Amino acid sequence: MKRKKEILDYVRFVCPMLFLYVIFFLVPLGQTVAYSFTNWNGISKQKEFIGFANYVNAWKDSVFLNSMKFTIVSAIVFMAAANVLGFLLALCLNRKIRSRILLRAIIFCPFIFNNVTVGFIWQFLLGRLMTDLYPLTGWGIFNMGWLSNEKLVLYSVVFVKLWQSMGYFMVIYLAGLQMLPQDPLEAAVIDGCGQLRMIPYIKLPLMRPTIFVCLFLAVTETLNMYPLLMTLTNGGPGHASENISLYIYTEAFKSHNMGYASALAVILTVVVMIVAAFQMKITKEE
Repeated sequence: MKRKKEILDYVRFVCPMLFLYVIFFLVPLGQTVAYSFTNWNGISKQKEFIGFANYVNAWKDSVFLNSMKFTIVSAIVFMAAANVLGFLLALCLNRKIRSRILLRAIIFCPFIFNNVTVGFIWQFLLGRLMTDLYPLTGWGIFNMGWLSNEKLVLYSVVFVKLWQSMGYFMVIYLAGLQMLPQDPLEAAVIDGCGQLRMIPYIKLPLMRPTIFVCLFLAVTETLNMYPLLMTLTNGGPGHASENISLYIYTEAFKSHNMGYASALAVILTVVVMIVAAFQMKITKEE
């Protein structure tokens, strides 16, 4: 009787979430995979089966390859900058200094803004405000096309995302620093190890799990930049700042190539799964 009650409780707790998971994830995923083998505009009832043609065309599409390149490069740059700056800020604000709680709150504050708001704010700052400041100051930095220059727009986008997310990584690294065992740190101090030498030889090795989590979160943050890019640059100039998610949206709802967009979405899903599996494997080994 007790065993049956446990099974019944298990079913009652699991089934609602399982039902939502099937309806809102597995079913759309299956439909996306099915649509990826068709030539469909997303409106017509008729869907022409074309096999793997969409997947073959994807690797011949220069715009898609450019969006993939932008996604990968921006992920690498953001991952390196966010983790380095987040760790350095955590080190500075982990010390007993005045107003450290206020400083932590100020640095973390931009993370609570949604991507759309951040995009509009920095579109004004890097566009209109820069244009107005250049005649007043004559400084060349205000005359540079931060959002209109193909060579600068990637770094502008990464900078804006870094401004928004830096506090988030700082908080995670702060938690990691505060959870470090004190025995190795105290032994190092007794042996005459300075604070700077303690970082690469003691603190960083002990914080490997935290570092791996932050690296993975940095990758996911760059994959979720679609709302930011839509409001900040709309993929421009040209396609210079168009990541994979934004290109999928353009193909699906502007060009009405739903079948082709579905194939691109499947490719993106496979890439994300590979990254997640790689991260889980490394974390498990550590």
